[in-house]
Amino acid sequence: MSVGVNLRSRPWIVLVALAATAVLFLVTWALTTARVSQPSGVQEVASEGVRIEVPAGWSRNAIGCGTPVRDTYVVDVEAVAGCALTPTPRVDYAEIRLSADLALDSAAAIATEERQTAGHVVHRGADVLPDGRARRVVVVDRRVVVIAVAEDPAVADAIAESLKID
Repeated sequence: MSVGVNLRSRPWIVLVALAATAVLFLVTWALTTARVSQPSGVQEVASEGVRIEVPAGWSRNAIGCGTPVRDTYVVDVEAVAGCALTPTPRVDYAEIRLSADLALDSAAAIATEERQTAGHVVHRGADVLPDGRARRVVVVDRRVVVIAVAEDPAVADAIAESLKID
């Protein structure tokens, strides 16, 4: 009596092996494609005479009632609808804006460390928001405020450190 498998008498084994190979191939292809199609790297954003680098996957001005609603960079926003989002969405964002009055600007108030960047006086500061996200603020001598908020402090630091003044 033979213990070996006769492939001619058991065609279903061949079919199962082919199906398993096909599934494995499709899963591998899908995972590879998903990784490749995800945005990677950074994109440069410019406004008010400064430039910063933000994650490439972030969209521009994804805000509702003046509040970021998904990972985004906020630039050139003039008017905001009179409403409020509660609770505030817990997303990462970067913002470049002018401050009407630095003395009354609560975000600018944390930027107390003075530095020189490309011949301009800048003030930098860092804190942690009540929800645990890291916030980095840079104020450029022209009243330009750059804010970076992120779950990962390294992301907020990278955005703040990428500041270039035109």
